Amino acid sequence: MNNILETIKTVPHEQIPDVAHEKFVQVYSQKFGPEKAEAFFEEQKNLFINELTYGSYANMLKQADGMSIYFAFLFLAINGLSIEKGTTTTCYLECRRVKIGEDPNNLDPKYHRPTPIYQSNAVITITGYGEIVLRQRAGQIRSVDSPKVVYDCDTFRYGESDGRPTLTWEKCLPRPQGSKVIACYVRIIKNDGSADYFVLDTDEILRLKAYSGKSNFGKANALYGTQADGSDIDTGFLKSKTVKHAFKGYPKLSIGAGGAFESDKDLEPSEQPAAPEQTAAPANGVTVESQEDDPFNQ
Repeated sequence: MNNILETIKTVPHEQIPDVAHEKFVQVYSQKFGPEKAEAFFEEQKNLFINELTYGSYANMLKQADGMSIYFAFLFLAINGLSIEKGTTTTCYLECRRVKIGEDPNNLDPKYHRPTPIYQSNAVITITGYGEIVLRQRAGQIRSVDSPKVVYDCDTFRYGESDGRPTLTWEKCLPRPQGSKVIACYVRIIKNDGSADYFVLDTDEILRLKAYSGKSNFGKANALYGTQADGSDIDTGFLKSKTVKHAFKGYPKLSIGAGGAFESDKDLEPSEQPAAPEQTAAPANGVTVESQEDDPFNQ
C-alpha cells in the first residue's frame, strides 16, 4: 500500500486507474468471477477518465486527493457497478469537500473560532437504481415497479392491514385541468414475494425541498416548483426522488470506502454543486436481477 501511495503522489489523476489495475481485477474476480474482470476494468477505466476530464465535476476533481480517486475507482469493482450513463444510471463520479481539521492560526472574524480546513475528495455516488441492484444482490428484494404519480383527483389510500402495508390507487380519467400532485409511490416486491410500498407525500416533498434550499445557499432546485404545497413539482424529478428514497426503512448496506448513497445527500446540507438529477423513471419499472445480470448492462 505504501508503494501505491507514493506512486499516486507522482502521477496525474488520469493514470490512477492503471495504478489500481491489479487490485481492481483481483477484487472484481473474487466477487463476480474472473471471466469479465479485464473487460469490466477497461470499460470502467475509459468511463472514469472521461468523467475526470469532461464530467460535471471535472474542475473540482482536478483538486481532489489522489487516494480518494484511487478508492473511488476501486469502489466500482467492489460493488460491480458501472458509471455508464443511461435511463437507469446506477452510479456517478462526483467531488465533495470534506472537513479534515481546523486552522488555529486563522480565526473566523465573525465567530472568533478556528476556520475549518477542507479537502476535495472523489466519491462514487449510488443512485436509487444502483441501490435497487445492490439490494437485489443482498437478497432483500426481487424488483421495484415503475413509480406512480398521484393527483388530488385520484382515489388513493395507504395504510396497514394485519401488519402488512396496503395501498389502493384509482387514477381519475380524464384528469381535470388544474389537478395537483399530492404523492408518488413505488411497489417493492420482496424476496418472499410479498409487496411493500414507499410513498413520497406532500410532507416529504416539502421536507426534501427545504433540504435542497439549505444545500444550495437558500435556493431549492427549480424542479421542486414554486407552489407552497409542492403540487407543481416536476413529475419526472418526483419519480426519481421516490426511487431514490424507497429504501430508507430498510437495513443499511455495506458498500465499502470510496462511495455513498445518493439518498443520503438530500439529508446532508453541504457546499457541493448540484449533482446531475435523473429527470425520468423507466416506463416499465426496474427489473434488474441480481448477480446473474451482466454489470455492463446495468
